[in-house]
Amino acid sequence: MTGLLRQVRRTIERCSLLAPGDGVVVGVSGGPDSLCLLHVLQRLREEYRLRLHVAHLHHGARGAEADGDAEFVASLVIAWGLPATVEKRDVPALARAHGLAFEETARRVRYAFLARVAEKADAHKIAVGHNADDQAETVLMHFLRGAGPAGLRGMLPLAPLADYRLLPPFLQQPAASTQRPETGIQYPASSISIIRPLLEVPRSEIERYCADHGLTPRFDRSNLDTTYVRNRLRQELLPLLETYN
Repeated sequence: MTGLLRQVRRTIERCSLLAPGDGVVVGVSGGPDSLCLLHVLQRLREEYRLRLHVAHLHHGARGAEADGDAEFVASLVIAWGLPATVEKRDVPALARAHGLAFEETARRVRYAFLARVAEKADAHKIAVGHNADDQAETVLMHFLRGAGPAGLRGMLPLAPLADYRLLPPFLQQPAASTQRPETGIQYPASSISIIRPLLEVPRSEIERYCADHGLTPRFDRSNLDTTYVRNRLRQELLPLLETYN
């Protein structure tokens, strides 16, 4: 058993992230974090008798690269024999309509999408690929914005989806043949939780795991764009802070 898999199992057991027979919707963008997460859950599938369902959301941005991400995930789930839901939303248009930044809109739309998929798949867990580096970035971002103790705590390994109070405007299911949205779920079921099995794993170990297991994640060029706050923290501020400690 690899070191990363052992760490994930410890996190799962210590934080009670999974129970035998759980239905789990796995958010998969195609990047290294989500690809590693899906591979690890596949390896633990029999042990926990998991019912896995992959969910991928095309954000309506990045053109052909995003199209390629969706095609990559669609091909992957066929090869791995997993059920999947792949959808596309016009996040730039939604950001303009709601007066929000693209990053924040994408986050809310993504969680709302995962909530709808979980409802349809009768799954009570939604697994996302946040890692230890993401946690450090999140705490630092909250600190710079003036967060209190709850914000400085950062992300939790296990959190009720109902805690995400800003999702309802984005929970409607887009209609297939009309501009008017269909009626969606009114609010995430109280029994659905977000789990983060990789939260104690550094990004470097995730990238090494992918290489060791022949996984070829997609590369999102928008991660290089320092006009986004998180990217600027990751590429500029955190390397500077590392020279202090």
